[in-house]
Amino acid sequence: MTRKHRVLTAAIASVAVLGVTGCGQGDDGGKSAGKSGSATKEKNSQGSDEGDTGSSSANRKTPSGVEKLAPRAILAKAAKANTSAKTVRVSVPGSLDVPGSLDLMTDKAGNCAGTVTNEGFTGRLIRKGDKVWFKPEDAYWNDPATKAIVAKFPDAKGKYLHGTTDKSFTLMFISGYCEVGGPKSSAMFSGEGAVLTKGAVTTVEGKKVVPVHMDSKKDGKSTVYVATEGPPYAVKADSGKPKMTTFLSDFGKPFTVPPSPPASDTIDAVKIEELSMNTG
Repeated sequence: MTRKHRVLTAAIASVAVLGVTGCGQGDDGGKSAGKSGSATKEKNSQGSDEGDTGSSSANRKTPSGVEKLAPRAILAKAAKANTSAKTVRVSVPGSLDVPGSLDLMTDKAGNCAGTVTNEGFTGRLIRKGDKVWFKPEDAYWNDPATKAIVAKFPDAKGKYLHGTTDKSFTLMFISGYCEVGGPKSSAMFSGEGAVLTKGAVTTVEGKKVVPVHMDSKKDGKSTVYVATEGPPYAVKADSGKPKMTTFLSDFGKPFTVPPSPPASDTIDAVKIEELSMNTG
């Protein structure tokens, strides 16, 4: 399918990390600690997280001892911490395998708001339950690839593509990461189907973390980085297929979903998709 036939092929395929990083089975009981090489500081351009707003700075810096546990136990601790957080910020900087990026604030109910960039175009995303709104920047509608869409829907520019996750393929995928803060996020820590090993304590965004490596024949190699001070949040996940990185931060920080755009500011996403797919 060429770019001309895609409506913001929204599918930042990176959403697959929800399953990829959760593929692990096999546990060496923690005996592999330190085998993954020297500690290397990891950096991300996104803002850093200081933990749940209800915890003090001292508590956030208190060693948890999670790095002493076996790999599977570390993932279990991370699963409990991450899924208990009321909100979480999700950032994907993009990679050679993922032609886009995103920065979203999400909550446990699957609501979210933020920005998504795909193929050079950025848009504003809002999701409330199964309802999604996505507003591409004006430059998208000025692109030659959207000429047929604009001809059919001349008032599309400046409006939100709107629909539900069960009807719109585009909106389902583009908002997939909105569920990272909900029950489905536990897939990141299931550890089913791959061999788990534990690396040496390192740092991510200035935070001490212990990496848990997962090696799966099906999904390749992935790594989840779990904070060793304060709540044992998983703050970073590297996946092998597709090759990409996800950063998790701002756990428990206040987040209110923006108001739903009025109907006059929206356009049916399904109609746009159908036209885009059928334009030669």
